[in-house]
Amino acid sequence: MPHNRFTWLLGLVLDIGLSPLTFYAARLLGFDNLTCLLAGTIAVGLRAGYLLCARRRVEPLVLLMLLTSLLSLIGALLTSDPRLMLLREPLITTVVALVFLGTCLTTRPAIFHVARRMRGTGAEDWDQRIAEEPAFRRLFLLLTTVWAGGLLAASAVRAVLVYRLPIEVMAGLSQVIELVAVGLLVAWTMWYRRRPHAATAPRPDRVGRH
Repeated sequence: MPHNRFTWLLGLVLDIGLSPLTFYAARLLGFDNLTCLLAGTIAVGLRAGYLLCARRRVEPLVLLMLLTSLLSLIGALLTSDPRLMLLREPLITTVVALVFLGTCLTTRPAIFHVARRMRGTGAEDWDQRIAEEPAFRRLFLLLTTVWAGGLLAASAVRAVLVYRLPIEVMAGLSQVIELVAVGLLVAWTMWYRRRPHAATAPRPDRVGRH
C-alpha cells in the first residue's frame, strides 16, 4: 500500500518538523527565542486539533501532541526560560518510550501495532499468531524494548545539550538528533527482521494457501 505509507511518512515528517520550521520562520521575521518557541508550540497544537477534527475520532498520539502543546503554552506563561520550552520534545519522547516499555507487559507490544498498520495486507493472522506463537511475540517484545531504549538515550542526549548549546542551535539540532535516532532504529529493525530467525514470515502450514 504505497499511498498509505507515503501518507503515514508525510504525517510523521509534519509531526517532527513542524515545530522547528515554525521556529526558524519566526526567527527570520525577527522575533525573540521565546516567541519563536511559542509559535512552534502553537503550530503543533493547531495540527493536533486539525487531526482530531478531520479524523473525527480520538487517537492517543494526537491527544498526546495536543496535551503537550497546551502544557508547553502554560509553562511558557509561567517561565521566561526558553530552554524549558526546548525540553518539551525530549520529555514527549521519554513518555513515548516509557509507554513502549509499558506495552511489553501486555500481549501486544507497541511495535506490533506499528508494524501491522504499516504492513497493511498480509497481517490478517497476526493477532492469532501473537497469541499462539511465543517466538512471534518475543520478536516484537525485543523490537519494542530496543526502540524504547534508543528513544530514551536520544532524549537524554537532547536534554543535556539543551543546557550546553545555544538556543538557536538546539531548536533545530534537537529534531536532527531525534531523526537520526529514529533512522538508526528503523535501519536496525529492517536488518534484524531479515535474519533467519525472524518470526514474521508465514508459517509453514500456510505457505501455498490462498
